[in-house]
Amino acid sequence: MKVISHLLSLCGLLAPFGVAAQNDMTASPYSMFGIGEIVSGLSGVNAAMGGVSIAMRDAKLINADNPAGLTAIDTCSLLAEVSAFAKWESYKSRGGHTVFTGNFSGFSLAGRIVPRWYMAAGLTPYSSVGYYFQSTQELEGSPGSYYTSTFSGSGGLSEFFVSNAFRILPSLSVGANVSFIWGSMTEEEEQSSMTTAEEMNGHTFSADFGVQYTHRFSRDLSLTAGAVYGLPTTIRLERTETLVQNSVETTDDLRSIRQRLPQYAGAGVALTYKQATYALDYTFRPYSSLTSEDSRVDFCDVHELRAGFRYAPNVFGSSSIWKRMDYKLGLVLSTPYYMQVRDQSGPAWRATAGLGFPMGNGRLHTAFFYERVNLSGAFRRATVGLTVTYSLSELFYRARL
Repeated sequence: MKVISHLLSLCGLLAPFGVAAQNDMTASPYSMFGIGEIVSGLSGVNAAMGGVSIAMRDAKLINADNPAGLTAIDTCSLLAEVSAFAKWESYKSRGGHTVFTGNFSGFSLAGRIVPRWYMAAGLTPYSSVGYYFQSTQELEGSPGSYYTSTFSGSGGLSEFFVSNAFRILPSLSVGANVSFIWGSMTEEEEQSSMTTAEEMNGHTFSADFGVQYTHRFSRDLSLTAGAVYGLPTTIRLERTETLVQNSVETTDDLRSIRQRLPQYAGAGVALTYKQATYALDYTFRPYSSLTSEDSRVDFCDVHELRAGFRYAPNVFGSSSIWKRMDYKLGLVLSTPYYMQVRDQSGPAWRATAGLGFPMGNGRLHTAFFYERVNLSGAFRRATVGLTVTYSLSELFYRARL
């Protein structure tokens, strides 16, 4: 049961990565609201396909979004994936700025435990807080006099998941994820000789489920349909406020707050014909369950549509590298964007393209993306970025599994 020993050792390997996963993921000033900015599309071999996942299954794919897809993994392989990203973000909201962020964005490991039972584990960021800006205001009671306040924040939530998948029939698979979500967020305001810092810490458990059914029409044509559902969960955030004024520091415990992480449901189809795959996902996420302490910001229920295309000319090792590469395209449309600013809402979309090519005992998957958010002029963001995922396949004899 060598796969089991590798999965158990993963917990220790991910400990230092969990700290890095909560920093330098975003630079959005609106990540100061709710639980931070929701992280999506920054990891995985299908990032260049718009992140389609609900009906995706492949012998070299770790599908944590729909764990039922894990049953397609090669029975003699232990798979590992690690992802990183870099992006440039341009913001406009009563001013503008451009920032660069980059970090690791995911790590996972998967394999077959016994016949019909597959398992995976990994770590991904759930949300991220990262902002820095200044505001100049007139001093009350002193016309012509101004003071400057500096606002900054960091941290976020991370998610460690364990997936189990079972092949019920040759064409039917089911799966479930159990996740531990935890993290801390720090928000700081500085004025002259006074600094106020608020730290929030919390953790919770969540679960989601998936199913896939595959029908093969012929040797070259097959269709997979899938569905997912995630349970809602509540995270309690304990708050501590530290006030530093004239070199005197005081710390107080504040009233804890609760955020209800939304449930979600989705369905998808994937059609494979010869060397081409076409996939389409639909997901509904009621982010209105999140709350904001600022009256200018609310959260919206989101309908998200993802479309992806992949073409892999050849998989034989003797072919030229151009034929062993795979070519991917994707498009994501979210309507509306999950955040509403000053009663203004609007859609968000992302276009992706990338290549996958052999490297050593694995494959390197690249994804270039352009993302656009425009909330009727209240908030505009344009993002250009690159995601890189390295997937490694380690072969084992059947007797060891």
